[in-house]
Amino acid sequence: MKKFVILIFSVGLLVSCGNNEKENLSKEFDELMSQNDSISQVYSEFQSTHDQMKQNHQQLMQQLDTMQVADSTYYEQMAQNEVIIKKHEGLLAGHKEFMEGHRDLKDNFGNLSSSEMKAQISKMKEVHQTMMDEHSSMRSEHEEMMNKHDEIRKSLIDSNRQDGQPQS
Repeated sequence: MKKFVILIFSVGLLVSCGNNEKENLSKEFDELMSQNDSISQVYSEFQSTHDQMKQNHQQLMQQLDTMQVADSTYYEQMAQNEVIIKKHEGLLAGHKEFMEGHRDLKDNFGNLSSSEMKAQISKMKEVHQTMMDEHSSMRSEHEEMMNKHDEIRKSLIDSNRQDGQPQS
């Protein structure tokens, strides 16, 4: 009888520890979902910035196409920017899928085993870090593109001034 009571007590302790672990993992998951919401907000800002960068790029390309441009490096810089724009489109599409996938995980998370919960949490942390790193990289590349666009515009304005002035 004594062994039976100890066994029941042990099983009860294991169950309560297991529930406590799952409860802690659920809290950690909720924190990750909150982080996911923050990343989603940053994503929206990046999408808006990206759309503006793409529009600026297209306008500058049209401007270059309507002018007589002596410096072919402008086209090289614009081609490089085009590659970055396409890269960002792919990254942003992937980020959107990840965030939607993380939201989908929430529905079934409570039904998972502790080890499954841990695996999902671990992967989510990894994906969040990757997205934040990519956001940082995109931010730098956006600044670079804006600077290149500004340099090209300034050079075009300067060259038009020189072409329009009478030569002595």
